[in-house]
Amino acid sequence: MVLLEDEGSARWLAFYLPMNEANRLACALGRAHGHVPIFDLVEHLARTLGAAVARAEIHGDERGIRATIVYEQDGSAMSIECHPADAMALALRARAPIVASESALAHACPVNGELRNHAVRRWLATVSPGDFTGPGDEAAGERPSH
Repeated sequence: MVLLEDEGSARWLAFYLPMNEANRLACALGRAHGHVPIFDLVEHLARTLGAAVARAEIHGDERGIRATIVYEQDGSAMSIECHPADAMALALRARAPIVASESALAHACPVNGELRNHAVRRWLATVSPGDFTGPGDEAAGERPSH
């Protein structure tokens, strides 16, 4: 689950990510052991083309949350649709902002600390360490020695 809060702490936007997307984002954040070579490839390709990540944009529609990653090249902006986790991970790696459009914020709720804590506790009650491993991953809690 992703929880984004606006700068003024007035609203928060929460949405779920499929497990594979959550794992890629966790690796980019350094919260999970692993490496995501596709991010290296995308960053290398952008550098080769003279482009840089400008921002990740989170959008919403009747189906839920979606995202684009925006690159700047020679003063022009290029938007590429991608998974929300990938847009956020690439922006975080580039230290670029993550912004939510009004269409995404239509899915947001007012910040309420007690409600947020309840939602997080409810989610934590449903997960186990095994939920954060995938095929071929080490057993939960074990880290490979390198």
